[in-house]
Amino acid sequence: MAFIQVSARLNPVQLRRAQKALGAKTTRETLQRALDLVTGKAVHDRIFLCYSGVGKPDAFSEDY
Repeated sequence: MAFIQVSARLNPVQLRRAQKALGAKTTRETLQRALDLVTGKAVHDRIFLCYSGVGKPDAFSEDY
């Protein structure tokens, strides 16, 4: 996998909290794990919306 170099200004307190929450040792590992979580959640949300009926016309029109 090829990586790109990125320069970013991060809140050090938030970065330490993220490192602890994700069990990461380095900034790079923290950012990689956070990106993995975000992209995984996006896939999950897309599947959930596809099968839940939320957002579709008349999704809640039937009375049960």
